Amino acid sequence: MSNGPDHATRRRHRRPWRLLYRVLKWTRWVVMILLLLGTYQLVIWNRDYDPRFYHFLSTAPGRTLARVMNWQTFYNQEPHDKPESEYTVAELTWKRRLEERLKKSWPSHRLVTLIGEEHLVRILNRNETRVTVEQSFGGKGRVIKDFHPDMIRSLSPYNVPIPTITWRDVRFQMEYPHFQLIHFGHYTVLTDAPYYQVIESVRELERMYEQYMDLFGDLVQHQSAAHSLQVLFFSEESQYREHQDSSAPALETSAGFYSPLEDRMVVFNQYHSEHAKTMRGEIQDEIHRMLSQANSHNERRAIENMQNSVSEQLLLRGQRETVATLRHEGAHHLSYTHGVHSWFHAENGWLIEGLAVYFESDPPGDLPPSHQQTLFNLLNGNRIPPLKDLLAVRKPEDFERDLPGFKGYEAYVLSWGMFHLAMLPENRDNFFAYMRFIRSPSNMREIVDVPRVQILARHLGWDVDTLEQKWLAHLYGFLR
Repeated sequence: MSNGPDHATRRRHRRPWRLLYRVLKWTRWVVMILLLLGTYQLVIWNRDYDPRFYHFLSTAPGRTLARVMNWQTFYNQEPHDKPESEYTVAELTWKRRLEERLKKSWPSHRLVTLIGEEHLVRILNRNETRVTVEQSFGGKGRVIKDFHPDMIRSLSPYNVPIPTITWRDVRFQMEYPHFQLIHFGHYTVLTDAPYYQVIESVRELERMYEQYMDLFGDLVQHQSAAHSLQVLFFSEESQYREHQDSSAPALETSAGFYSPLEDRMVVFNQYHSEHAKTMRGEIQDEIHRMLSQANSHNERRAIENMQNSVSEQLLLRGQRETVATLRHEGAHHLSYTHGVHSWFHAENGWLIEGLAVYFESDPPGDLPPSHQQTLFNLLNGNRIPPLKDLLAVRKPEDFERDLPGFKGYEAYVLSWGMFHLAMLPENRDNFFAYMRFIRSPSNMREIVDVPRVQILARHLGWDVDTLEQKWLAHLYGFLR
């Protein structure tokens, strides 16, 4: 009986600890429930391509989660460069090799002909009757040309410094060690294509870059260093498809793509596409059939002339399609790299693709010939979706799912029509204000909760009905 008071005392001392244990136990359950609810919310946001998901990934908890889950995001990408002390032995070997190759091929002079052609060259020989120069394009592509002095408008030193080979350049080259790594203007190109196939494409990209900056310079948030824009250019479709299957499996029908996570544009020469090869084969079979039935030398000569003409047209078509793809994907590339588009994917599909189609033409703005028939068919058949539905589609790859009865390429043309209307001189300042509004995280709640058509109409100074009427009138105006 003498233990009674001591036992009661011990019970009184244990009571606070039991209470603390219960509080901790319930706290743990509450935390677990909140984590589950938060995880469920993130899954929903990710499924719906919600900007809040990508905004979360920019936070410290989001970056930690991405690292634990091994998610590739904008916020865990490798740097563009590293100190040489952090290079592996193989990386350092490649860096030295690329530096030596670049040193030997970098131009010493800029030559401009009387007709305005510009060539970046190294002078091999020069006398009163001839100037012999070498144009180098990476480690393998070289062209030697002779110019008579009377053909030359100017020949001046090329004082652009030799580019620095970065760690990103090295890793790019190591992915495809047998390709050429080429520095030109703002671009670094890795390619297996010969000089004559690539040089005009790279010049087109540089031209498009200048046009983009002329139009969107006021919207640019991030400047890029020279040669920092990467392009992977395949000469054949088969290798392109292999790369695309691993990097962008959802784009199985694409002729090129830009990957924001890799910050790289990937294209191929469309003259060598499987479709083009099939078409050339069918034409060749028909030519052989016609030749076998020809009754005279003149008939055979006419058929051969027709064959040459068709071959030239197919070549030109492949070049046009390649250039259009370069300009389209190049516009995506610049929009993300320079921060014209938001880093948290707030832009809907119409704005992303409308801008890219806008740049397919040269100069930007005109509807490219490849899209004109599509627009004509849509308008002639009165097949125009409600503007609110077009503007509500989150991702370009969802156009066909969210706009039943419409093909993706049709939605691209309709998006171009809206973008073209917004880019008219009288609307452009208000439209740029809309683009700035969309990419600002401080406007996240309205971006998520308010239909895009309402936000766009408000910024352009119209109500929704007026915006749709002006869009339709603008589209039908192209029939005239």
